[in-house]
Amino acid sequence: METTLTYKLALLHLIHVLVNADGVVDERERQLLEIIRKEENISDAVFHAFEARIMSSAIKSVYEHGMKLLEDCSDEEKLQVFAHLYRMALADDDMNMREVRLLFYALRTTQIDFDDVMLVARMAS
Repeated sequence: METTLTYKLALLHLIHVLVNADGVVDERERQLLEIIRKEENISDAVFHAFEARIMSSAIKSVYEHGMKLLEDCSDEEKLQVFAHLYRMALADDDMNMREVRLLFYALRTTQIDFDDVMLVARMAS
């Protein structure tokens, strides 16, 4: 799937919120982020620009901006974002309640079916 910059930025914003939801960024989460960056062809330039933008941003602001970006994504891109988020939530072998709430709230907002997300995530693994 050829992806857009909007998709890549939405993905990065929401991954950032998810991995910080439990207050600890685990090494396995960092490793999976690098794998996802490679899978999605997210360049160093895009990633570093994203990091610079969010450096002084509150998590709520990062989430809201990520959800705004996600609104402009296709249904296929939205589904792929959530599949990556689901994989990321499982990366540290401890799905925190904040991560669960974040996933389900965002899914409800976008009307993406969780069963579809799990299917896509399993296919990607």
